Amino acid sequence: MIFQPRFFLTCLMFLALAFPAATWADEPYRITLQAFRTSSADAPILAVLTLTPSPDWHAYGYIQGPSGFPTEVRATRDGKALSPLYPQPTPGPDPLDPSLTVELYDGPTPFFVPLADGSSKVVVQIKALLCSSTTCQPVKEELELVITQTDALPPAEQQDWWPRFLQATPGPAPDLDVEPVISVEETQTAAVRTFTPRYFAPGLEVHTLSKAAALAFLAGLILNFMPCVLPVITLKLRSFIPAADSVPKSQRHAFRTHNLFFALGMMLYFLVLAGIIAVTGMAWGQIFQEPAAIITLTAIVFALSLSLFGVYDLPLIDLKGKAKGVVHHPRLESFTTGILATILATPCSGPFLGGVLAWALIQPPDIIALVLSCIGLGMASPYLAMSLFPGLYRFLPKPGAWTLHLERILGFLLAATCVYLFGLLPTSQYVSVLILLWIIALGAWIWGKWTDLNQSRIRRWFVRGIAIGMVALAAVFLFRPAGHPDPWENFDMGQFDALRGQQNLILDFTADWCPNCKFLEKTVLTPEKSAAFAAEHNAVLMRVDLTRHDPQLMALLESLGSKSIPILAIFSKNNPGSPLVLRDMFTSGQLKEALEQELP
Repeated sequence: MIFQPRFFLTCLMFLALAFPAATWADEPYRITLQAFRTSSADAPILAVLTLTPSPDWHAYGYIQGPSGFPTEVRATRDGKALSPLYPQPTPGPDPLDPSLTVELYDGPTPFFVPLADGSSKVVVQIKALLCSSTTCQPVKEELELVITQTDALPPAEQQDWWPRFLQATPGPAPDLDVEPVISVEETQTAAVRTFTPRYFAPGLEVHTLSKAAALAFLAGLILNFMPCVLPVITLKLRSFIPAADSVPKSQRHAFRTHNLFFALGMMLYFLVLAGIIAVTGMAWGQIFQEPAAIITLTAIVFALSLSLFGVYDLPLIDLKGKAKGVVHHPRLESFTTGILATILATPCSGPFLGGVLAWALIQPPDIIALVLSCIGLGMASPYLAMSLFPGLYRFLPKPGAWTLHLERILGFLLAATCVYLFGLLPTSQYVSVLILLWIIALGAWIWGKWTDLNQSRIRRWFVRGIAIGMVALAAVFLFRPAGHPDPWENFDMGQFDALRGQQNLILDFTADWCPNCKFLEKTVLTPEKSAAFAAEHNAVLMRVDLTRHDPQLMALLESLGSKSIPILAIFSKNNPGSPLVLRDMFTSGQLKEALEQELP
């Protein structure tokens, strides 16, 4: 196929427009820090840190309960510890275990730091555990607040949270000079209950190495038939079918080699996994608690499914018989396919596996390695048997048109595996992962349509390198860690009315369905730049989210003379009735000029 640069550049432009959506993958919380003035002579200034979990997420109260981890706030001023005040939490069912009653913080939760005098620099740190009904995420953030013009601060008594402040109580006394003796992880472990379990099938419980090895071998054999692994195993057997229709003498050695290296791939993965578990103390399948591991595996399985639908051919994963027996790296392909099948087996737990792992994973490293090797040997045993007895190929069915239909069906099974893995991810990652999968599909299409064996190797791998580079750059861009806490707080009409005329305000109107808004957030309104603008002009940043219809917010947008977004409104405390509005797209320079004009 002829390489068309113009079309390729068009694809890159379209790809660039998709990048701004990366900002959709936010953390499931927002944290802001703001100062207010009070009428109290003892504490005329009140610093307020507000933790706002996403809907259906909860933080635990400041006292350790039967589960979870307590929310902890620490504050310092010029290196000296301050005494934060905690709002009263609300009793409710534990997000992960509704049978337990715990104290929770739901929705915007303010934590208070009273200050005895005026201008100062305050550093506030919060540590908490946020949980939904399916997962938890630790929070550890540190924010700084520089207070200069105390007379311009908004009055605390007019805020919605003022009644909560009147009922707030001191938390545990902070000790900033001593490192904590127990870490968050250790505290959570210490909070776990201890039981004396009784097992329904005690005969399957393991107490000796010999029994562990035997049941491990049997469990590994059964793993071949588990839903996690079955699609890849079936594909592997499918790749042997062309050999079944060939001359036995010419294919016997290749058949043996395929099976041997496929089994070696399985064995190697279990040995590496044994080393990781022995060193880190992880549980079986615990790697799938990490979103990065799930995203990586989802991307791999999705790419494999595209191969089965004929979008392109993989060079190092042997999932289907190559046309006319053309296999460039048969040993490497079988080896990597064996590793892939075993990776897919990791989240599975088949019969006999539970008791084996419960005993093995608390043993010394050499015992862990031996038991996991037995699992790998059991899983690889059918392929080792076919390697030792290549005459078994006679029992494989004859190739025909049905094999193409089988590939497509198995492609749908792998796509279903992607859906399952996708469902394990935090909801905040959904859009970014979908964008990554779309880019993988585009890269696979470029790989399959713009390269063939008639091209020179340099040209072929140049185009393939472009496809791989697109996917790699997208992954880095979409999932790069946030470098600065988001200084924007969610818009609240009551807070807006209270602050307008008392403090400088900047309102950003945005929505998830607005690509231009997301582009601005990724380029002009980044957390670093926004925090600098707010500090320089002593302004409060509010983000007005119009993703879902809200008549009150739409009325506010229309009052600014607009019915479209993005727009950014700058409210000066000296002229709150006539905000300066930036419409549509604007640059950092234009925003800086507008701020200097309106908020000198």
